Parts: sequence; C-alpha cells; structure tokens
Amino acid sequence: MLTQFAVGRLEEQLDKYDEWADRFEDLPLYFMTFHGQQSIRTVIDTMQHAVYVYDICHVVIDNLQFMMGHEQLSTDRIAAQDYIIGAFRKFATDSSCHVTLVIHPRKEDDDKELQTASIFGSAKASQEADNVLILQDKRLATGPGKRYLQVSKNRFDGDVGVFPLEFNKSSLTFSIPPKSKARLKKVKDDNGLVAKKPSSGKKGAVPPISETHSDQAPNPNKPDLSKPSR
Repeated sequence: MLTQFAVGRLEEQLDKYDEWADRFEDLPLYFMTFHGQQSIRTVIDTMQHAVYVYDICHVVIDNLQFMMGHEQLSTDRIAAQDYIIGAFRKFATDSSCHVTLVIHPRKEDDDKELQTASIFGSAKASQEADNVLILQDKRLATGPGKRYLQVSKNRFDGDVGVFPLEFNKSSLTFSIPPKSKARLKKVKDDNGLVAKKPSSGKKGAVPPISETHSDQAPNPNKPDLSKPSR
C-alpha cells in the first residue's frame, strides 16, 4: 500500500522512504485487527465503534466468503450469506456509512464475461447493493489478457459502462491506459460536454446556428428578415 501511495518503488529511492511513510501515517485509514474468520456480530460491533469514535464514512470488507467460514447460524450457506448481506445493508443505512463488500464470483467458462448473475449466492447481494462493480479479466493464451472494470448497476442515475485497466508494475496499481483517456475525452467532446471550437468555414463544415441579440449592431449589407419586404 505504501508503494501504491507513493506511485513508485521506494526500495529504489530509500532517501524518500521516511517522507512517504510520514504522509501515509497521516491518512485517516484504520484496519480491523482481525486475523482469521470472525462472526458477523463481532465485525458489525467493531464497525459501529469505528463510526462512533473515528467518524469512519467508508468500510471495505474483503471478503464475504472468508467471513462465512465461521458463521454458525445455519447449515445453509445461501441463507447465511443473505443474513450477512442484510446486516451490512442495515449498518450502512443506520450509520450513514458506505460499505464496499468484496464477493468472489462463481466459476464461469473462460470465454464468457462475468455478469451480475455470476455473483456467488442468491440475488440478494445485487438487490441490496446500490452499485455493482465487476472486475473482468480476459485471459489470452498468446499473451497478457485484458482487464477492465464494469459498472453493471448504478442506482444513482442508471449509467453503466466499462473502464479499461492497465497494470503498472512499478507502482502496483491499475489505471486507465493513456489511449483510453484520449478516447474518453473524444466521446465527451462528441456529446457536447466540452465546448467545441467554432467552425473554420472550410468545405464540408457546417456553420453553427447562432442567435441575433438585440444589443448587436445590424449589418448594412444584409437584409433585415424581421420586416416584410415590399
């Protein structure tokens, strides 16, 4: 995590290690001191304590299957999973705290993409979630595969899509490739989200439609179309 925070290998620049370590220590980041499997009640109590004492606003649970190993509520794993998801949903609502829950998917064929239905267990996980993000990994036999992050559910405004990811080995991070950033910017330009430059008047260019305001001086060489011609 320190390598990712510094966006570079600190073992290659040891003179900057103390500086980045001090900056990393100042982050409002806390870890639950759990080692091994824990019951959902113990985890929820710890999360509630963290929200009350440290004003935590985002909790990441990695991962659901690991927690279920100690759950003794039922011999039915699907019912146990639904109970855990419901407990996290209630905690997020009551505490006004974001909860990111990592769930491993079911085994799918290598040539098929993961879908919302690929989430392990019942449909309760995707139904309770406000957002569903799927990390797609297309492995190729002849070379490195392609990874991208897919937004398959967005309760805020419904927009879904994919973000290609490229692994940076020096910083151990995933980011959008430079070519994809340029392509995303072009899509924004085409959608009119970024102001377009005026047309140069070259052949084939369509001049923009403009309005005539009352404070503009009239052109004497152009007829006034607002008055009827005699």
